[in-house]
Amino acid sequence: MWNIGRSLFPEESRGLATLIGTLLFVAMLSIAGAIVYYVAPVTVFSLSIAAILVILLTLIVARAHAGHGTSLASDVPWEPRLFVLIAITILALIAWWTAILANPITDAVRSPWLVISPIAIVAPALAIIISIVTMRTHKAAGSMLLFASLFSVFASTAVLFPLGYGFDPFLHRATILHIAEHGTITPKPLYYIGEYALELYANLLGGLSVLTVDTLLVPLLGACALTVAARRLPVGAAIFLIAFSHFTTTTPQSLGYIFALLTIVTSAAAPTERKQFIAPIVFAIAACFAHPIAGVPAIFFVLLTAIHTRWLRTPLIIGSAIALPAMFVLQATINHANIGLVWSNLWRLDLLPLDGFLFMNGNPWLDALYLVITNLVVLAFIFAIIGALAKHGKLTSTERNGGIVALTLSVSFMLIALGIDFTYLISYERQDFALRFLFLATLFALPLIDAGIASVGAFLKARRISTPAYLFGIIVISASIYSLYPRHDGYVRSAAFNVSQADISTVYAIHALEAEDADYIVLSNQATAAAALQEFGFRKYYHT
Repeated sequence: MWNIGRSLFPEESRGLATLIGTLLFVAMLSIAGAIVYYVAPVTVFSLSIAAILVILLTLIVARAHAGHGTSLASDVPWEPRLFVLIAITILALIAWWTAILANPITDAVRSPWLVISPIAIVAPALAIIISIVTMRTHKAAGSMLLFASLFSVFASTAVLFPLGYGFDPFLHRATILHIAEHGTITPKPLYYIGEYALELYANLLGGLSVLTVDTLLVPLLGACALTVAARRLPVGAAIFLIAFSHFTTTTPQSLGYIFALLTIVTSAAAPTERKQFIAPIVFAIAACFAHPIAGVPAIFFVLLTAIHTRWLRTPLIIGSAIALPAMFVLQATINHANIGLVWSNLWRLDLLPLDGFLFMNGNPWLDALYLVITNLVVLAFIFAIIGALAKHGKLTSTERNGGIVALTLSVSFMLIALGIDFTYLISYERQDFALRFLFLATLFALPLIDAGIASVGAFLKARRISTPAYLFGIIVISASIYSLYPRHDGYVRSAAFNVSQADISTVYAIHALEAEDADYIVLSNQATAAAALQEFGFRKYYHT
């Protein structure tokens, strides 16, 4: 892993080069496993061949580019002050895990913050802030602390909800188990396979349970990707304007986000060599195999980075704006689903699925958190605009092309939210699809956002104004952690009940009433349906 990372990113330190190389290897495994799924049954033999080919390809790429570039950067020596910061971070994370481990949730609750005190978020927020401060003077130690802090936040879901969390992860795990047993599944999905492939490698070749891999995959890769982003971006603080809730459970969409993020942050500021395109191309393709909503913009970003001819870039930019809405319409048409085009609504900005700007409910701390939570995308775009203006037109390739894709995704958001009526979807799912585009726009605007934060930081530093900046950072990080889970407080009312022991007991009680091959259908809520999927999988197929 270090060899391929060093060969493609010789300017980076040994640790960061190894981490990028490892993530690149994971992406290549995902692509190879997806190809196996589409051309042959998924078995131990077929996945072994794919893994061997990926290893050989990795060695070839590493050897082909060995010896090029500058020597690896090195960190400053470790100082006594550094050990104090490490100790404080460890104690903060211990406090966080103590609160999580003491309150496993097996009953149905609206929000975990009704079980554990929201004050617990102070501990991981402190750990993350110290990690960023440490990274200023010692990149290696700061990176390790940041990874540990982010992973502790993302992986807390697995411990807090030992019976499982959400609905989609249950569905995807049932699919993976079916593929592991039968070699395929009918009908074959046209996407998601990038995630399934990684879990099938671990299950069929590594002997790990699907539940274990599925629980840890996205939290682990998400912490790695955000750590890489914090190191590769000039300031790195822009990562805290990314909604953390997308990295707590393993779904194809979340994995697609991770690969899209890696596409952006591994792209050279001004690419001049062919090898500088290898990592972004691999990550973009992996994003496509995980989920096209993340992968298609990543492909357009790579194309815009590689192509400099204006008459070719213009159709690419237009295509980037309409590609995803066109895919939604095409899929609905193929599936004979009802879909309508209501262009008259394109000017009805009041219909956009956006939250309010400010809540004032008499609680200053929660008022501050919700001011960030409900305006996270707005804050991100404000910093992106500041970054673009501060550069005075001297944008790097990554900043310029990332900003272009962010703008085209904003156009796609408008088209999906206002111009297309998905009558076959319930209302909150329509909103969810549209909001994914805004989240992706934030990802692609990340280099510009970071430039904006750097500009504001320089402005405040010149005037010796530091306290408001640190307070703002604390509020943003705390808001990101608080918004990890559904909330039921004076600001938001949640109905997102988790899977409980009662749901599992219910599906077994129903199953016990029927013969083993009985044909029955149960009308239930999502939590009970998720429990049934987990315990019995796809028990019955209806060929209609």
